[in-house]
Parts: sequence; structure tokens; C-alpha cells
Amino acid sequence: MKRNTLLFILVILGFTVLSQPYNSAQYIPGEIMVQLKSTESIDQLVNDFDLVDKSNIQVISKRFNIYLLRFDNSRKSNEQLLAEIRFHKEVVNAQSNHYIELRDADEVIPDDEFFDLQWSMKNTGQNGGLQDADIDATDAWEITEGGFTVFGDTIVVAVIDGGADLQHEDLNFWKNHGEIPNNGIDDDENGYIDDYDGWNAYQHNGDVPTTSSHGTHVSGIAGAIGNNEIGVTGVNINVKILPVAGSSTTESIVVEALSYVYTVREQYELSNGAEGAFIVADNCSFGVNNGQPEDYPIWEAMYDSLGQLGILSVGATANANWDIDETGDIPTAYATDYLITVTNTTNQDIKRTSAGYGLTTIDIGAPGSAIYSTVLDNQYGLKTGTSMSAPHVTGSVALLYAAADTTFMNFYKANPAEGALLIKDYILSGVDPVEDLEGITVTGGRLNIFNSINLMLNRPDMSVNKDSVHVEMLINSTTTDTLKIANTGSDTLFYTINIADQPTWISLSQYTGELLESEFDEIFIAFDNNGMDTGDYHCAMIVSANDVEPDTIPVTMIVYTNVGVNEIQQFVSASRIYPNPLFTSSLHIELNTEEKGELRIEFIDQSGKTVYTQHEALSVGFNRFELHAIDLATGIYIYRLSFDNITFETGKLIRN
Repeated sequence: MKRNTLLFILVILGFTVLSQPYNSAQYIPGEIMVQLKSTESIDQLVNDFDLVDKSNIQVISKRFNIYLLRFDNSRKSNEQLLAEIRFHKEVVNAQSNHYIELRDADEVIPDDEFFDLQWSMKNTGQNGGLQDADIDATDAWEITEGGFTVFGDTIVVAVIDGGADLQHEDLNFWKNHGEIPNNGIDDDENGYIDDYDGWNAYQHNGDVPTTSSHGTHVSGIAGAIGNNEIGVTGVNINVKILPVAGSSTTESIVVEALSYVYTVREQYELSNGAEGAFIVADNCSFGVNNGQPEDYPIWEAMYDSLGQLGILSVGATANANWDIDETGDIPTAYATDYLITVTNTTNQDIKRTSAGYGLTTIDIGAPGSAIYSTVLDNQYGLKTGTSMSAPHVTGSVALLYAAADTTFMNFYKANPAEGALLIKDYILSGVDPVEDLEGITVTGGRLNIFNSINLMLNRPDMSVNKDSVHVEMLINSTTTDTLKIANTGSDTLFYTINIADQPTWISLSQYTGELLESEFDEIFIAFDNNGMDTGDYHCAMIVSANDVEPDTIPVTMIVYTNVGVNEIQQFVSASRIYPNPLFTSSLHIELNTEEKGELRIEFIDQSGKTVYTQHEALSVGFNRFELHAIDLATGIYIYRLSFDNITFETGKLIRN
């Protein structure tokens, strides 16, 4: 009876009051979470397990087919039901619904209210601190103060917590303008009714709690409004905060909160920015002490899913002097690449004694001791804990996107998961080495956003002098061509050239290289068609390098006898092929010819497969053709034009 009363108190308060660490056994008896292959699978599950009644099933995430099942724990334990249900053919993941705790620590009452109290942004030695034991925010703000990407995307960070003071004078909250507040209708059809202010995963509605001092404080660290003559400033001065209530009580609430973040960012992508939000990071200042990742697979899988959209998650580790490599922790012992795990450093640049560490699990340190930020009722206050460390990193992720140039953002838009991992690498590689963190964290250092921005802006950049390579050769002959690769960035460029299925008729003078700033390599391409038939042969060279989008270069070798291509090119000329890149279902080809004949138009993918063919009759003079209903997947293709079965022109076609 006492235990049930204590659990009830924990649910009401939303955080733990236990002095002993949690472990993976602390879940709700009679509740499990399952992720199914499809929405139809839930009916099959109910039919196969009479212990589960459909009236006791709660949808946690429609998008990911995640459900909370409640059952009679007196008939069967969680472990017994999980042992059976995990082997069901429709189940992807199954686990217990665990208790979660907020990661707030001791609080100090402040006696002042200016920027000079924010030692984490600029440490001048105030209040007994160590000069420069900060994240160099003031230097970073000379480059950007955040807010928007180079393409005009409004940058948003999701703060998953207990809610926030939505009326705070110093916080800039995102609003869902596709939703009409409090009308009981899902106006923007994103699956969430009245989510104008964000989402409340506790109550499964849009009424975000406004009484969370913890969530308000965390929000201010990441993105309090700067340069407004009041209060404090966040790491990203102009970022918008999306508050999502769902940081404690049970794991199913956390998963629902993360699923909402996914939906809002996905909505932004699907609507080309007209709806949803450009969320680049979510902050998770909560967790489960001593939790073991194998017991929490659904939560970790959510981080992977968010990462595929380009969202990095930031997790605060335990507020205890534990080796997380040994004890475990959720979420900071997860192996997902899309999570940055953070411990707490002080104004003396040492790890706070009451903060977790781990050589393989904890990525980085960040200021989290006596941090001055926003609290309820337009007030400001000090809090300490890894909860305060994590939003320094979250705000820094957002600031990097504001500083990113066109080249990086183009890469990120085309490759969101890879781009997010580059941002993570800039964060981790930009740390200031801290002796107290060496050997007990992945990086051995403390966050420095100025360093991270410089790493991104000074990254290598690659220039390749050709979009395609085209050679025409007599049968049984050899020839050469050249390709130049240059480093037009600042950092060292390491490149590799791969040719899929490496045909015997082409070889390179080198396949790898290292280029310093402004250096270039000239690579010789050798062609040898001895023993081959006449015709045209295709392959693609893929040039890849560190921190650079790969460049695909189609290669065509045409082998002919003495009569053929050269003669045709004297009376046929292609004047225009458009649009290229192709963004519609129609392509136009214009050319002039001095003789009648048949034109064959072909598109070839990078594997060498012909995926489109069309024949047209050519008349003497100007010819114009429109190719309709071109159904090509996004990618790079080779187009090939032939006159009476002899190819006279090839080139690159990009399908957007």
C-alpha cells in the first residue's frame, strides 16, 4: 500500500523524490508499450492475447504505430507478457513503460540580474570563476545571432520538459499559425487538435502547462531573447522555442512528445515550409538513472527517426558522480548517432562532482552550475544540474544552422541525416580541452560554439572541373582525358574517386588524394577499347570527400568505325535541351539537321540501365520535340541522342 501511494505521488509531482538511483526495473506494472508493423496489427494482437482488452489500448504515436497496452498484472507479470508478445509476427518492439525523472539539481537564489551573471556565455572571472571558462558565445555572436538560415527558414528548437511560461517577456515561442486555438478542430490536419502553442503529452492535448520553472529555465538557456535590454540572453539570441510537455512520469509520455516533434518537422518538409516548423534540435533534460538501453528500444528508435529528418537530440546525463559506461543511463547510454550527451561543468572549468561521466557514453561537457536564466512570472533565477548543461548545446546546434552558408544548407536540405551528423561533429570537434574531462568523456572537452562555427565555415570545399566526360574513339584504340579536383575551402580536403563496377575500358592515374587550401590535382583518365565492339559504353565516377556532397560525373565512351559519328556531327547539332535540372514531367529538345532521319532519345541511370527511350522523325531544318510523362526518380542520368542508330551527343540530366 505504501508503495502504491508513493507511485501516485511521483505521478502527480512529475519528478522523483527518491534519493536512490532508478534502475530498469522501475516501470508501471500492467503497462507495456508496443510498436507494430501497421495500424491493422493492433486488432491481430488483441485477438491473439486475451489478456489485452481493446478498451485499454492508448495510441501513443499514429505515425510510428506505437501503442500503450494496459493489462491485469495479477494474471501475468510484465516480464511474462513481454516474453510472449515480443515474438508476435506483428511486433517490431515491445517494452515496459518506465518511470522518468526531471534532472534539476540544487537551486541558488540570485542577487542580481544582468548579462554579467551569465558566466557560461562570457566568463571574466566574475564570482570566483576562471576567466574564459565559457562557450565563447560573445565571439560567436559576432558571426551570427541566430534566428534564420541563409534560405530564410525560421530556426526552431523543441524543449521537451514540463511546459514553460508562455507569457515570459524574454522568451520567443513558436506558434502553429495553421491551427485556430481552442476550436476543437485539427485545422492543419497534422493529427493534433489545437496544438497552437505546442503539445501536452501528459494530457494528450494542446494545453501546454505554464507553471514549469524548470522548462522555462531550460528554454531561456537555449534561446532567451538577446539585445532587448531586459533579463538574460540565450545561446541563440533569436531562435524560436517549441514547448512540448512530456519529460517525466512515464516513458510513453516521452515517446508521444518526441513523436510530436517528428510530426511538426515532417509537416514543414512536406509543405515546403508553409506549415509545421524547421526544428533542428530537441532538448531532453530528463531521464532514467541506471537505465539499460536494451530495455528502452522504442525511445532510442525515436531519436534515430528524428535524425533521419535532420533533427539532433541533446540529452542531459545523470546528476550523480557515476560512470555511465558502467551504470547505464537513459537516454545518455544510448548508442544512436543522432544524440549528443552532455555532462555538467562549473565556472572553474571542472566537472561538477554530482554529474555523470563516461569515456564512451558522454560526449561533451557544458556549463550547468549556477546558471542564470528565465523562470516563472517574468523573473530570472539560478539553477544547477545537467538539465542546464544540455540546452547550452541545443542552442549551439541552432546557432550553427544560422551561421551555415549556402553550400552547407544545400547539402543539409538534400541529405538531412548526414547534415545533422556534420553539425554534431562540429560541436564535438570544437570543444575546448578540459583536463578534468579528459579520459572520462568522448571529447575530453567543454562546449565552445565559436570554435564549432569556425570549423563549419572553414571546412574544405571541392570543385570538379567537369560535369561529364565524353570521348569518341576508333575501334581498337586508346585515348586519354583529364579531370581536375580542387580544394576551394580552408581545411584539408581528402577525396576518393569510385567507379561503380569498374569497367576494364577505363582507369585513373589516381583514385585518392589530399589537398591543402587552394591546391588541385589533375587526374588522367585512360580509355582502352581494344577487343571491344562498336557502340557506346557508360559508367559514372563518384568523387566524394570529407564534409562535402559527392559529385557524380557520367562517363561515355563511343566506339565507332571510320564512318559514323564525325560525319553525323557535321549536319546535326543539338541547340538546346531544357529544363535541366528537370523539375516537371516534360522535357524539350531542339536541334537543327541538314538531313532527314530518325532521332532516338534515351535516358540511362547510374547503373548503366536505359530507363527511358523515345523515337522521333527528323526533318531538314529546325526540329523541336516535347517529351511527355517522364517518370524518373530523383537523381542524375545520362541522356543519349542518336541519329539513325549512331550516337552523336551525350550529357548529364539532373532530375529534381
